Amino acid sequence: MEDRLFTPAVVTLILLSFVMGTSEFIVMGILPDISEGLGVRYSLVGGLVSVFALSYAVCTPLITAVTGRFRRFRILLILMCVFLLSDVLTLVSWDYWSLALSRVVTAASSGSLLAVGMTFVMDLVTPRYRAKAVSWIFAGFSISSVIGVPLGTAMSHLLGWRSVFVLILVMGVGATLLALRTLPRLGAPEARGGIGGAGRMLRDPRVLLGACVTVFGAMGMYVIYTYITPILEEEIGFPEAYVSVGLMAMGIVMLVSNLVSGKIASEKGGLRTVRLTYIAEAAIMFLLPTAVASVVLGMADLLIMGLFMYLFNSSVQMHLMEIANRDYPEAITLASSLNPTSFNIGITFASLLGGVIYDTVGINYLGYAGCVCILMASAMTFAVCRLCRAEGRGTSVT
Repeated sequence: MEDRLFTPAVVTLILLSFVMGTSEFIVMGILPDISEGLGVRYSLVGGLVSVFALSYAVCTPLITAVTGRFRRFRILLILMCVFLLSDVLTLVSWDYWSLALSRVVTAASSGSLLAVGMTFVMDLVTPRYRAKAVSWIFAGFSISSVIGVPLGTAMSHLLGWRSVFVLILVMGVGATLLALRTLPRLGAPEARGGIGGAGRMLRDPRVLLGACVTVFGAMGMYVIYTYITPILEEEIGFPEAYVSVGLMAMGIVMLVSNLVSGKIASEKGGLRTVRLTYIAEAAIMFLLPTAVASVVLGMADLLIMGLFMYLFNSSVQMHLMEIANRDYPEAITLASSLNPTSFNIGITFASLLGGVIYDTVGINYLGYAGCVCILMASAMTFAVCRLCRAEGRGTSVT
């Protein structure tokens, strides 16, 4: 255990999250190329995003619950190999259904891989750096949206969409080799308790409320972010040629949001701060339908929203992992998966809710829907902080 943040092992975990983030988000940028390449409808290929999110949400907690009793380093390598095989399957997919199957396997391995990787943080750095390490690992996903996705999209246009997955495969192999060199082999296996311990943890109100914070937080942001391109083009009036610039700007502020979340979680009572930032975020979302009348105000509103987007991330992750580490050590891998799993559940619901709103009352009402969801997230945050104080079994962030 080292008293610094950027140890070789932490850098390896950040690289792993970057590779997984690129694999997850790149499909959104190359949907037209996949549609043309496979000869299927654009809307059908767009369903791959929901397939990924649902598979992630369903498979991750199941896999982590079953594998939690085994040595984490061995499980991480096995999951990395499965991830690489799924990338090969994507690369050679011959029709829509083989591609969809490969995305299911990618989602299942990615979610579990991230969860197992998070548990290494407790053994790699001292307590004062743990929240920041968690935020940087999550930031790997944001970095992928700023660097990996634009690069992959450009490659797809020039060399075809399959070339993107060749790049991901190469990066994945490199990350695996780094993991072999830098991650500790002898991390203590979790206490034997298996599914029983996991069941007790999942019935803990502190855990359930913490997961709900993430579900509603993700719903609030992604009910808007899922439709970010039509918002930029149709509502704000961005020329199509400049939409990519707007998306990159959003990616940069989202990266900053992830890193600030680590700072918030490092301070005593991080979730108590988050419950207030949620209220400010809800106000920004409420103003969106009015702000989009101006290019400057509309873009400013979206960028401020992006800054708020991930502020809860590290605090919720630390809350869940601290509870498991202290009260349910046999289920710490499952606990580390609950925040990203809840996030993908929120994305799934946001996609469904946003679609209904878009088709019925119009895109202009997405801001109001996001506002309501974020206020629910704030209410959940108030509730979990109050519960932890009342029971005297809080965490460093409550």
